[in-house]
Amino acid sequence: MKKIVAAITALALAVTVALPANAAKFTDVSDGYSLGIEIEYLADKGIIKGYDDGTFRPSNPIAKKHIASMLVKALNLPKDNLKNPNYADVPTTHLYYEDIAAAYTAGLFGDATNFKPDSSISRAFMAKILATAFNLKSIADNAVTYKDVPTSSEFYTPIQLVTMNNVAKGYTADGTFRPNQLITRAHFSAFLARAMSLIGGDFTPEVGYKYFYEDAGKYRYRMELDGQDTSGMTTYKYWDLYDDATNEKMDYLMYATSPSRYYEGVPQSEVGTNIEFPFTIGRKGEAPGYLSRNVLNTKVTMELAGKTYTDVVIVEETLPSGGGGIEKITTYYAKGHGIVAYKNTDGYFAYWLTDRIPVQQ
Repeated sequence: MKKIVAAITALALAVTVALPANAAKFTDVSDGYSLGIEIEYLADKGIIKGYDDGTFRPSNPIAKKHIASMLVKALNLPKDNLKNPNYADVPTTHLYYEDIAAAYTAGLFGDATNFKPDSSISRAFMAKILATAFNLKSIADNAVTYKDVPTSSEFYTPIQLVTMNNVAKGYTADGTFRPNQLITRAHFSAFLARAMSLIGGDFTPEVGYKYFYEDAGKYRYRMELDGQDTSGMTTYKYWDLYDDATNEKMDYLMYATSPSRYYEGVPQSEVGTNIEFPFTIGRKGEAPGYLSRNVLNTKVTMELAGKTYTDVVIVEETLPSGGGGIEKITTYYAKGHGIVAYKNTDGYFAYWLTDRIPVQQ
């Protein structure tokens, strides 16, 4: 479908998207920073604020007291009926006592003589905290073997869980997870943001419906199922796209999903989106024919053409255009619908979903 509408001049469309306000930029987190999307996501939600001088200091180790504070905000943990963890170094007068006690009451920190609020934590302990806090589920097909995380390790399962769910990955260069490495402010922020934004489910068009799209020129397209293959690990759904007025077949596309990947595009071509699944926000690296691919947000509520969609995932892709320029496109995916809207590089919606009608049996 992207192939068809690429040459259409788009007009403005009245769309309401429930997104957070733009976060204040940190002076030391540039637009191109690898973990910038996740850091801004947390800043948008008021989970992080940075320092008075406008910096975030992403490379600094993160203190446990700050981790507790972030978890309390991210999970909206209650601060009443708290259990006193009785840490010798966290009296009830401590500035972060309530945050630490709230995280302890929720089972995120265990019993110990000292909490060491100003110390940092390892990547392994990060995995344990986030796997517990977000009740991460096993996706066996997404398991990864790390050379430095044996099955006998007490952290083996939580490390697998954060890996399976695209919250935290290892180092591809040497096949390690580096469980004992202390975590930085940037990395913990990124892993927390990914856990918060984690979303699975079926983001393909639902079989049994015809889908109708309209573009800025009021042309109407109809998408109908041509066939599907559910016999293997990957589910394939093939769709034909028609000019709804003339019934002329314009194009065809495929949605393919597996436990680890999501694909939408033209079969046997570089036109389409191929991204890791389940969805989490962040920069997803380069892809054939593209300069970058980023998941900007998930779980978004969007009002479009008189309909409300929830759990919308927003994917931004940058690719070369004619004359050596750069084109930036944004695609909106919703559960049970696949693409619901497509925005061009000028920031206008080029086409959008208007109707979904059951196929007559």
